[in-house]
Amino acid sequence: MLSRKKNDQIVIYIIKGSTIKRFLILDLIIGSGIFYVVKFISSSILIASASSFIGTEGIKKAPKVLKNAIGLLS
Repeated sequence: MLSRKKNDQIVIYIIKGSTIKRFLILDLIIGSGIFYVVKFISSSILIASASSFIGTEGIKKAPKVLKNAIGLLS
């Protein structure tokens, strides 16, 4: 029988408090707000869910897009 080395590793992830705060504010609060506004307007849970996802992802990517657009104009 071949002997195997046992590779016991412990992986520790460190998450900054600002990352948690950003997630809570952006995904939970703003995402819920977008969901309920669109649901009120359209009366469709499917459209509201898609709008919430697209809205929060758009907000996350907006700084990068704006930075690139401003860099192109300069």
